[in-house]
Amino acid sequence: MDEWWLGSGRVGWAVPAFFLLASLAAVLARGPRRENVHRPDADCTACHTNARATLEQDPVVARRLLAPDLEERCTLCHGDQGPSHRTGIRPRKPVPDTLPLSAEGLITCATCHFMHGEPSAFRDFVRIDNSRGGLCLTCHELSELE
Repeated sequence: MDEWWLGSGRVGWAVPAFFLLASLAAVLARGPRRENVHRPDADCTACHTNARATLEQDPVVARRLLAPDLEERCTLCHGDQGPSHRTGIRPRKPVPDTLPLSAEGLITCATCHFMHGEPSAFRDFVRIDNSRGGLCLTCHELSELE
């Protein structure tokens, strides 16, 4: 049998072939897979200005040794992830220590998301559970988000 039947109309192999090709196109559109820079054993210079040995000597200093174009580096792989918070801005109210800011006091991707492959019980490696808006409501009022 070379044909599929849907309802009362003859479809043939065109529909399954279309879905197969559409799926393949979607995968290819994402581009080549890049190295996962979030692994604990990854090349630190993908995000930091110094190598692992320097960074491990002083983790507090390591937070300041970030590539100046870090946010652009994040969007190379994560630019199509949907709506996101603006970065490179100062928070309007105090932010808890669990949400680290850059050395300049700016919001970065790492403010809300784990970056080093830390285990996270929450989707998208967020630092605080956001299933009921908990992460967003840490810094924002509900009225700001509506």
